[in-house]
Amino acid sequence: TIFTLDIYGQVDAEQTDWFENLKNSFPDYVKYGGLVPFDKSTEVLKNYFALLFPTHYYTEGIPGTIIDAYAAGIPVISAKWQNFGDIVVEGVTGKGFEFDNYHQFEKLIFEIAKNPERINRLKVGCIRKGEEFVPEKVLEILIEKF
Repeated sequence: TIFTLDIYGQVDAEQTDWFENLKNSFPDYVKYGGLVPFDKSTEVLKNYFALLFPTHYYTEGIPGTIIDAYAAGIPVISAKWQNFGDIVVEGVTGKGFEFDNYHQFEKLIFEIAKNPERINRLKVGCIRKGEEFVPEKVLEILIEKF
């Protein structure tokens, strides 16, 4: 096993039967961790190598889970959705792949497996980026604008 995959988050109420069936077929290296309370997210994330964010929503806004990952010093591997560049700094806080291009995603994952240091080097950049989202910094920006 080169990587393990832990999946977190809410399952759509209309998809619970489907997801339960899917969970039953997970191999040993994939598990579902359920929901994480918002005030425990960085505590959980800090133990991971990277956050995968292969969104299917091109108009995704700024996902809080990515900000949580930065606060935990965890780099992001993500689809390049519309606002990707506003939150992920390529080669500084994460790596991106072309939206809906899962061949490119697979290639990126194999490259990372061969050289995990490519991701480990991004941890400091993540912590620095995460500092941009602390309440004091955000309030400072808001006060300046108004």
